[in-house]
Amino acid sequence: MFLQMARWWATPEPDESFLQFRERSLRDGAWLTYVVALVVAGYAVATWHKPHRETVLLLLAVAVFGGFVISRLPAAAIMRSRWREPFFLAWTALDVVLIGLVVAADGGDWSPLRATFFLTLFFAALSYPPASVAATGVLCIAGYAGAALLGGHATGETLGMFAALLAVGTVMGVSQAVNRERQRRELQTISRSDPLTDTLNRRGFTERFQAELSDHMRHDGRPLGLIVIDLDDFKRVNDTNGHAAGDDLLCEVARTLAADLRPSDVLGRLGGDEFAVLLPEAGPGELRAAAERLEQRLARVAKASIGLAALPADGLTAEELHRAADADLYRVKERRVAATV
Repeated sequence: MFLQMARWWATPEPDESFLQFRERSLRDGAWLTYVVALVVAGYAVATWHKPHRETVLLLLAVAVFGGFVISRLPAAAIMRSRWREPFFLAWTALDVVLIGLVVAADGGDWSPLRATFFLTLFFAALSYPPASVAATGVLCIAGYAGAALLGGHATGETLGMFAALLAVGTVMGVSQAVNRERQRRELQTISRSDPLTDTLNRRGFTERFQAELSDHMRHDGRPLGLIVIDLDDFKRVNDTNGHAAGDDLLCEVARTLAADLRPSDVLGRLGGDEFAVLLPEAGPGELRAAAERLEQRLARVAKASIGLAALPADGLTAEELHRAADADLYRVKERRVAATV
């Protein structure tokens, strides 16, 4: 299990659904703060004869104010910045400190409020990536130990037992976070893959295209080539031999294209009989050479028309490059039609 956790330890690659989930978890965390503060305030009033009740209520007021401030922050911007995980961990650390102070004021290791550390751990397990869940567990154990020692009444046995329970909860939380990230990544792969040809689908190809364009901007104009491929008379294959034969042909075309690509190249099926290839660091010369090789290979499998576009000569955006490549492809088709007349 620990080896499996290590494989999925890193913070997952952010996608829009993941970022929206983290935004919701921020709002949910603020509401959880309000609810817990209300419950603990009720406990403090019910046990008003015990010492430090005013201190407990003051700390709860600080927690509620902190939750309000968190809920007013620009969540979308934070989730899309490199400070996302440090922000959540800093928030968690502040919560743990407040919980520790409340527990210490309520009697340390005699306080039933020490169970509140588990709420922080559960929230992390449900919404944080595995590494952050583990960090939250360490913070909770340290916070509990500090509260028990500061508030008094701690013994080695109770310290060890409760810390061990928090450690077990941490392991369970990390395991659940690992399972959640595996499922998310599997769904992400499925949603971006063409089930027939096992290439990227339009969504997956578009996302990779945008990533390559961003890389182009970061690396001071690194070249990028786009090849679009359209099978000629594919409808006739379906009409004459059936859709199963058409599917077999699409799969064979995908395998043929993939066999001639570099590991850094990106192959996608945009729909129907249309494929596209991205070639990072391929200028116009390399792009034409690659297109000629692909055309020669495809000639053994099916007739196809190919269009090319190079960044930045033919455009600076994905839309402009697609438009230029499509225009080049239709010029090829028109020349072929004219040649047969």
